[in-house]
Amino acid sequence: MADRRPLWIVGPTLLAAAGAFWGSTALDDAPGSGAGLALVALAGAGGTLATGGWARRVVGGLVVLAGLLGAWQALAAGGAGLGRWTALLGALLLVAAGVLVIRFARRLPTLGARYRSANARTAPNDPDKDMWDGLSEGRDPTVGKAEDER
Repeated sequence: MADRRPLWIVGPTLLAAAGAFWGSTALDDAPGSGAGLALVALAGAGGTLATGGWARRVVGGLVVLAGLLGAWQALAAGGAGLGRWTALLGALLLVAAGVLVIRFARRLPTLGARYRSANARTAPNDPDKDMWDGLSEGRDPTVGKAEDER
């Protein structure tokens, strides 16, 4: 069963990471490509909502890798400016969000999940299904109809 609480943690964390990376680009001493990592964070938020199962875990893993890349860029850049620390904050948020996505992949809701039935079956008296089942078993559906019309 889907639990919305982890989604309310993961979503804002990814958005905060995107904001931190985007904010680091506005500063003069920003290391690396903060705008690209901000877009990755936003794509991670969308991918987390749109996928499920193993694909969601892959999205979480990619988010973690992007966060590690951002942390490496922030730490490799020299200086102690505010842009470096803002990018490092974004990287840490990205890693944390990716780990949460991997950890809670099964519990997070997916798009359109409420429209899926847990036991999707056709109705027992479905004439279309009965006709196709009859064809599969070798019965001709037109034979009985011609006799009924006489």
